Amino acid sequence: MNMCWRSVLVLVLAASTTAHTADDRFKQIRDQINQALLDTHTPSLAVAVAVDGKVIWEEAFGWADRENQVPATIHTMYSLASISKPITATGLMTLVEKGLLDLDQPANDYLEDSLIVAHVGNASDATLRNLANHTSGLPLHYQFFYEDEPYRKPDMRESIRRYGHLHAAPGERYQYANFGYGIIDYIIQRTAKQSYADFMRNAVFVPLGMNHSAVNLPAELKSFQAVRYGPQQQPLPFYDFDHPGASAVYSSVHDLIRFGLFHLKQRNDQQKAILRDITIDRMHAPTATINGQLGYGVGWFHNADEFGVKTVSHTGGMGGVRTRLVLVPDKNIAVATLCNFSTSLPLRVSEDLLAELIPEYREHLRQHRIDSSSTPGTVAEPPFKPTPELLGNWKGHVHTYAGKRAVKLWIKSSGDIHIKIDNQLTMLLNQVRFDDGELRGVFASNVGTNDANRRPYHVHLRAKLRGTDLNGSLATRSLPGSRPGNALSYWIELEKDDGHTSLFDGKSLKGWRIVTPFDFLNHGKVSVDQGTLLLDAGQPATGIAWMGELPRIDYELQLDAQRVAGDDFFCGLTFPVGPDYCTLILGGWGGGVTGLSNVNGNSAVENETTAFSEFENGRWYHIRLRVTSDKIQAWVDKDQIVDLETKDKKLSIWWEQEPARPLGIANWYTKTALRNLSLQRVVTATP
Repeated sequence: MNMCWRSVLVLVLAASTTAHTADDRFKQIRDQINQALLDTHTPSLAVAVAVDGKVIWEEAFGWADRENQVPATIHTMYSLASISKPITATGLMTLVEKGLLDLDQPANDYLEDSLIVAHVGNASDATLRNLANHTSGLPLHYQFFYEDEPYRKPDMRESIRRYGHLHAAPGERYQYANFGYGIIDYIIQRTAKQSYADFMRNAVFVPLGMNHSAVNLPAELKSFQAVRYGPQQQPLPFYDFDHPGASAVYSSVHDLIRFGLFHLKQRNDQQKAILRDITIDRMHAPTATINGQLGYGVGWFHNADEFGVKTVSHTGGMGGVRTRLVLVPDKNIAVATLCNFSTSLPLRVSEDLLAELIPEYREHLRQHRIDSSSTPGTVAEPPFKPTPELLGNWKGHVHTYAGKRAVKLWIKSSGDIHIKIDNQLTMLLNQVRFDDGELRGVFASNVGTNDANRRPYHVHLRAKLRGTDLNGSLATRSLPGSRPGNALSYWIELEKDDGHTSLFDGKSLKGWRIVTPFDFLNHGKVSVDQGTLLLDAGQPATGIAWMGELPRIDYELQLDAQRVAGDDFFCGLTFPVGPDYCTLILGGWGGGVTGLSNVNGNSAVENETTAFSEFENGRWYHIRLRVTSDKIQAWVDKDQIVDLETKDKKLSIWWEQEPARPLGIANWYTKTALRNLSLQRVVTATP
């Protein structure tokens, strides 16, 4: 069987279609390609090399369609995968040059009916440039739709609703994001008022003489297709994406090397100048940093030192595809390698060709390969040790287009981390890392969306520690199989589960009512502004009351309070004590009295809890109130102001505080600011 395979393939290799015969410099590389195709059962490889504006070699090896014995030629159209991005970006820049789009304009300005949503930062800061250089804050994403499966991709408006969510602030970090280019092609369609495929044909392919290039494969070009082959050498059915601008372009090596020449500003007589030279330079210039020497511009990787030379390039890789286009602007060199199988061969051949053409590249590459071959295997990372801010229990939700689901995370001092979604089994988080403030790991679970559940997957956690919160992405990544799968990211947010229940969401009065009877009839305005709850001065009082669940004993309340203006109590905190009620007064009777009203019928100014503090207007004070079966205790910052044993004490409130029951906060001729209100159940009376 193996001998038959080799015999047939040799015949095909001998009949490979060549436009420019390889000169003696490339004879060894040509022989190596032939041998590699045999050794690895790779269906085909297409190669093109251009120097100083001229194509000096282009050739195809092997089968475009092995089953039907269709040989690959220089006009065979390969799926380019991510080399689609610089081609899409070129189309985008034609609209920028015409003044129809602005790279530094918010992307949402061009969407209107379906908008990008920010979980971190501000969506209005996500510009077209951020989408184009992968710094928008969009997370990992790819999704395939096969013609022999019942799943069909939604329209782009629905896709943006599901996955157009920023998981990092725009500009915060580089995160390769296919979906960003899906949004770009949608913006192109809306702006050009034609399909993405038609626009690219009219604006890029035809003017650049790329006659065997297209978005996907129109019927008239199907005969030129290089069939994509899966890991078991099986033909893959045709598949599409919900991010065409990132992945859906097909092209031949003949066309792609000429696209490269255009970006080297060495276009031939058949090509139109669809972009100015200065625009090309700006596309190549890195505006996003990946590491010390590698960056990303508008559709292109920029490597300041790739084996001794500066390169502008892009690779492509997915099921049945591996491609590379590399430009060396200082040497006027372009190399394109295309393959219809997932193999490293196109990358290796590209390196070998550059090494043949550039002596300094050859020397650096030779040393790199020596170093790589002599480098010992991967050293195991040290075991994860949780930092104090990570240690403990966390709770929150993962937010998907199908709704939110509860998530719990337990980080133990041993380094073990357990995670649970809804009522599913608790799972161990594996491959745990904590670098640059980000917690990462992998586990098995179900996020509950139809998109994710199309294929078996593992869930990948990537959550950044922001203050006291952990938030970021839960990405479902398909397990290896006969077909390329999906990677779908959903927003996750967690907070420390220390028993505290937040009583204020920082955005609204949810859970609270404004009190109106008695002395609150002429109350001031109650509002929320930038995470702060504001009670304006009333005549005499302004107050709010909690409507949610509340324990009557054995609990602790915490909040931050500020007297913004005025000279009387800025916090009258009414609370339950078993069947009774009491009020903690801060700053009463002229601005400084603290204590409980009432104890044995006496107010805060005349009982055993009476004390005095200097409260400054405009300063935040942290208040902590603990109520147990035998004590009421209170602290302002670190100072304890109340320590009352309640046995044999009659507790009550003044009549004007009745509307604030069971839990409420009021002021008296003052303006008050409140934040960070929380409740925690306690089991002991000792703080």
